[in-house]
Amino acid sequence: MDPFFSKMGSNFILMSEQISRVEISGKRHYQVKRDNDIIGTFPSVTTILSATSDKSGLVKWRKRVGEEEANRISTLSMNRGTVMHRLVELYKPLPGDKKEKLNQLKELAKTDEEIIEFDQEFINEGWTMFYKFYTNSSQYFDRVEEVIESESFLWSSKGGGYAGTVDNISKMVDGTIQIIDYKNSRKPKREDWIQDYYIQAAAYYVAYWERTGTKADGIEIWIANEIDYCPQTFTLSAEDIKYYFKEFQNRLNQYKKQLEECN
Repeated sequence: MDPFFSKMGSNFILMSEQISRVEISGKRHYQVKRDNDIIGTFPSVTTILSATSDKSGLVKWRKRVGEEEANRISTLSMNRGTVMHRLVELYKPLPGDKKEKLNQLKELAKTDEEIIEFDQEFINEGWTMFYKFYTNSSQYFDRVEEVIESESFLWSSKGGGYAGTVDNISKMVDGTIQIIDYKNSRKPKREDWIQDYYIQAAAYYVAYWERTGTKADGIEIWIANEIDYCPQTFTLSAEDIKYYFKEFQNRLNQYKKQLEECN
């Protein structure tokens, strides 16, 4: 057995834990308790990656398009992404065929608190991104046999600990278990642009394994964009995950050093 994977036990079980969000040096962390005993306080995966990412390209882009336009695009992407995520989350468990499920989803979305808090512009855009997956169901939703986890909180003790919320973990019709992350984008992505997506998903992969003892078979990143009719799919094998989790550990160490310098 690969020594990286042999470190992961197979006798973990899911525990009833209390999660609360806390701020440390202005950064999002999660305090995890079990039976009122504090297990630990861990930085979120997104906090770690944001704090340690190369922002030079983002700075150049903001200068090129202007602050007002950059803020508009960022807000649109974030808000429609939240709506899209919620629609995907609600869709799969619904009974019936494809059309029946869509009709039920439309009714649920009218009163869902996570959706209706947004302006109609963002709701419409979220639906547009959702339809990219829906109209290509054979490559996306139809491949999912059973949703194991959806928007589930995970944490890991590795490297001093980290936490986060995984989009989806599913058993696929081919029998494999996949960690699935949904994204939305203005234009098609190149693989070298989404390295942090890979690192993020690898962190969730390992945390899920640690918390449950279940080793997923791989990772899929689903990205709907404004240009293409069909979303993009990027996949990671076990060897890829090993590489990207080591990259995540490096970023986690960088983040811990940043906190030490602040304090």
